[in-house]
Amino acid sequence: MFDWHVYAVFLIAVAAGAYLQAMSGFALGLIVMAIVQATGVMSIENTAAVISVLAFANIALALYFTYQSIDKWLFIGLTIGQIPAIALGLSLLDYLGQESIETLELIFGAFLIIGSLSLVLNPAPRERRSTTITTIGVGAVGGVFGGMFAASGPVVGWFAYQQPIVIASIRASLLAMLGVTTIVRTTYVAIDDIFTISLIWLIVATLPVVLLVTACARRFGPQVSDRQFRRGVFSFVLLIGCWIFGSAVFDFAW
Repeated sequence: MFDWHVYAVFLIAVAAGAYLQAMSGFALGLIVMAIVQATGVMSIENTAAVISVLAFANIALALYFTYQSIDKWLFIGLTIGQIPAIALGLSLLDYLGQESIETLELIFGAFLIIGSLSLVLNPAPRERRSTTITTIGVGAVGGVFGGMFAASGPVVGWFAYQQPIVIASIRASLLAMLGVTTIVRTTYVAIDDIFTISLIWLIVATLPVVLLVTACARRFGPQVSDRQFRRGVFSFVLLIGCWIFGSAVFDFAW
């Protein structure tokens, strides 16, 4: 059974991630994974498995209010790309978790740094939508990281926010896409029988936090602009990524 501090770290991380995902359409996995790995309370594999289940609850509740805004072109393109790539990401996670945990941590640290930087910079929207092939390709790249870390947000979020689409549609489309891909990843993981009794209890303990924070996020939004809000959060993730990356480099050196 997990120690109390594992539950405490997860509760804090999940509350922060659920709020941000409800406001931006993604990032629960990114935030939870970053905080949990920075504190070292659980392996990347187990953390990603728990995130997959919690993310679906967050997405389902958030979409209940916003599903009418889904942009079908963005949702379908990213989803088609992600679904087959998730299996590849899970295979890489399993291989590196067994063969070289330091390499896995190094990749994760770099992923946080690059992903948070891309989101902090907040690129200006394009004049025209990207092609369908490009959208599917971006979805595939996001699927690999979604399979590895249950956090495809930095890739698909950066791409989606460049499209000439209203913010509400971008958020709803990302949530819908993540809902489908979360089900796919959870199914793969369940087949591998990774959900131990301890992980199930952790999910049960943190699930009410996800639902409560998601419900409150609509009423208690940030009193700053969307750009300022995301820059502040992802600047924090950038610092965590630097810490994890630096620690992995130190482990390699020694």
